[in-house]
Amino acid sequence: MYRCAVLAALLVCGCGSRPAEPARLKPLNVVVITIDTLRADHLHCYGYAKIETPAIDQLAQQGVLFEDAAAQAPLTPPSHASIFTGQYPTVHGVRNTGGFILPSSARPLARILQEQGWDTAAFVSSAVLKKVIGFGNGFAVYDDEMPRQGNSADVGEDPERPGGETVDRALRWLGTQSGKPYFLWVHLYDPHMPYHPPGEFKLKYKDRPYDGEIAYADQQVGRLLDAVRKKSPADSTILALLSDHGESLGEHGEYSHGVFLYDATMHIAFAMAGPGIPAGIRVKQQVRSIDFLPTLMALMGGAAPANAQGVSLTPAFSGGTAASGISYEETLYPKIAMGWSELRGIRTSHWLYVRAPKPELYDRAADPSESTNVIGQHAAEVQKFEAQLKNAIGADGSEKVRTKMVDERLTAQLRSLGYLSGSSPQEYDLNGQGPDPKDRVGILKLIYLAESPVNIPQSRRIALLRQAVEEDPKDPSLYHQLGGELEKAGLYPEALALYQTALQRGVDNGRLHSRIADLSLRAGDKGRAIVEYEKAAQFNPGDLESQTNLATAYLEKGRIADAERVFRWVLSNDDRYAAGHNGLGLVAIQRRDMAAAQTQFEQAVQLNPDLVEAQMNLGLIYEMAGDRVRAKACFEAFLAKASRKQYGELIPKVQQELTALQ
Repeated sequence: MYRCAVLAALLVCGCGSRPAEPARLKPLNVVVITIDTLRADHLHCYGYAKIETPAIDQLAQQGVLFEDAAAQAPLTPPSHASIFTGQYPTVHGVRNTGGFILPSSARPLARILQEQGWDTAAFVSSAVLKKVIGFGNGFAVYDDEMPRQGNSADVGEDPERPGGETVDRALRWLGTQSGKPYFLWVHLYDPHMPYHPPGEFKLKYKDRPYDGEIAYADQQVGRLLDAVRKKSPADSTILALLSDHGESLGEHGEYSHGVFLYDATMHIAFAMAGPGIPAGIRVKQQVRSIDFLPTLMALMGGAAPANAQGVSLTPAFSGGTAASGISYEETLYPKIAMGWSELRGIRTSHWLYVRAPKPELYDRAADPSESTNVIGQHAAEVQKFEAQLKNAIGADGSEKVRTKMVDERLTAQLRSLGYLSGSSPQEYDLNGQGPDPKDRVGILKLIYLAESPVNIPQSRRIALLRQAVEEDPKDPSLYHQLGGELEKAGLYPEALALYQTALQRGVDNGRLHSRIADLSLRAGDKGRAIVEYEKAAQFNPGDLESQTNLATAYLEKGRIADAERVFRWVLSNDDRYAAGHNGLGLVAIQRRDMAAAQTQFEQAVQLNPDLVEAQMNLGLIYEMAGDRVRAKACFEAFLAKASRKQYGELIPKVQQELTALQ
């Protein structure tokens, strides 16, 4: 009798049956464009008359424009994770820029569509969205290759690439599509600081470079959409454009984004067009970035995953109301990057509540600039918003988070390499404790002045950052910024002393150890460099540049097995990392395996022809094999691009080898 009751209960709840197959989606093409750091109120279609954004305006006219759309976080990775999963950061787990991975168990949009047969491709314009942090989940093509900063084996990529280059790559991929429905995501980073609009946009917006970057991004949006419209019928293609977050241009003492939760950084652009979306609709109610995925699924005849927290906005297309009136917002950046208090908030069409050491409440309807804190006058509202925050966060409204540098699927690889037992994550108590960011706007001003595009002497930049460190000695970000300026000025001993001071003051992270290691290597102290690189790797096994430097130091100390292990770990993270292949080539030489060395050097040169060390190494291999023609070509490539400052001792030797081949 008991067994029957249990079986009956299982049947009722569905626990004893297989999960239902997902509904087949309409075979529609999906094109999503995200523009980084784009304020909605700096677009013409949102009423800003000082700019021309014809491509975005046209998209808005062809479909729906959401006038009051809110991001979930003022940071690129958390916001994009919310867009593509329909979840708040507390659920998808990407809580900051750096230190958090979108888990491989997640089911973002790309994975949903790929599982149903869509061709999927992504083209991103910033290193903060690298595949290694989990955003490649579901994409058959994930183009995250940034330009290289130089030509030596240990240099990294630039942090971004121009929108034009990203769109060029997307258009080449689009040209290969025929037949199957496709999902294309293109991410443009241009409006992000520093503002350097190209060509005509620099001239036209010379006094407003941020607007110039937006206008340039709009031009690239136009190029992409023109190609999509020629390639794919309008009745079979859904187009969507969103910004991940906005940009503060001095409001509330912030000169970028990430620190505060005001509308300057949280009000985003959001427009959609395509089948099922009426033209010329402007939705005035608040919507959220987490609502994009459920809305798209509804338009495609399906449903969002059960754990999605957003709702479909399709009722609003015909004058109805969507249940998107409460938006949870957070920024952990002040706590993790600066040692201040994190901020959490609840945003509605009427109110903005910010939980902070000094809490804030703004009447958005009467005070759209959020300039007057009225928290003392609305106790009942505050109590309601606190209850909603606790509901969003769980438990008692506080939590602990741990940074995570490696995805679960890579952890086993890391252990199998025998290199590390795991990373060393840092844990943060999100309890609202610490300096209130509002009380640190003076620090933000000093940082802004030091980073200002205005041509000020480097000595002045250093002085401003020294002042900031003195005023806020527990802020980790300041040591990195000041240290970077000291290194640019060639003041390496001072930079090393600064990083050591940070450690003495309790500021400890992988980046500090990596910089100490680099400077120790520069000073010829390879033993100390190895120790510091190993500490950096414990904090962040995904830091490929530091890993490559560590492997190179192992190699120079004769620790061949350790070097090979780390180089292979680097390539398990990114098999297109040319410096990793160059390193394995050097390992193969040490093992006297010239065939393997040639293969690795050839891969390195193919991936990055400007990697001059690989060109030189490959030239030597060819010369030893008697292939004079290819050896000569490699030596010539090395001499054409090798800097005399960096390779002054090697250049004459390569010239001699080249002369001998004539």
